[in-house]
Amino acid sequence: MTAAADRRIVVLARASSLNRMSSTLRARGWEVVRVATIAAVPVPIRRVPPWLRRRPVADIWAVTSRAVADTVLRAHPEWERPLRTIPVVVAVGPGTARALRARGFVALRVADEGGARELLRHFGHVRGRRILYLRSNRAGPYLARRLRHRGARVVERVVYRVRESGPVGARQRARLRSVPVWAVASPTALAGFRRMLGRPEFDRQIARVRLFALGERTARAARAAGARRVVTPSRSTEEGFTNLLEQALDDGSESADGRR
Repeated sequence: MTAAADRRIVVLARASSLNRMSSTLRARGWEVVRVATIAAVPVPIRRVPPWLRRRPVADIWAVTSRAVADTVLRAHPEWERPLRTIPVVVAVGPGTARALRARGFVALRVADEGGARELLRHFGHVRGRRILYLRSNRAGPYLARRLRHRGARVVERVVYRVRESGPVGARQRARLRSVPVWAVASPTALAGFRRMLGRPEFDRQIARVRLFALGERTARAARAAGARRVVTPSRSTEEGFTNLLEQALDDGSESADGRR
């Protein structure tokens, strides 16, 4: 029950991710050490681009990250009105859905699980339909390729870039070295933390911690990186992740309601 005795946890995520979970854990007496491993930076675009001038802009809008709402739409508020002409929005995760609803988008289909394969199940019939996919410079080709294979016309644009955080300073490094639990939001966050710490220090730390991973992709990345104790919730949502952490951390169990 190491974690129960030492109520500290490192949260590895984008600056805007897992904020509700962090607040919940702090309210329950945990010291949350947040490490922003990556940041979303909007691509500078001075005018409303041509692909936003059609009415409707598209038949479906694919949103694979809340950074599109939290970062891109905040930087380009003039895009919101044309984007609201899109009849269907397919979003990854309740966090992304909440961010979009907060900006007035309501016609949402929400994929609870992360990843392009899960998201594809929510598009329905796409042959001949025009799909707008606004993504980061790090997003892979799988989603757009599969949609085109199904007969969709995909308008794919890079609208934000993923920027990695700098190296961890000596004081923060010493603080992180003794924290017994990590909560990791994504494979990208984990890889960013490895670069921040440096490979030798990262390898030593990940081998000793209990690691809670948001989703199977993150869990697989953690195991491949050397984690020995990995737990993931049965549903990859922030709410499920928070419930798993609360239960597992407070009773000291290894698996709680998640999967090892």
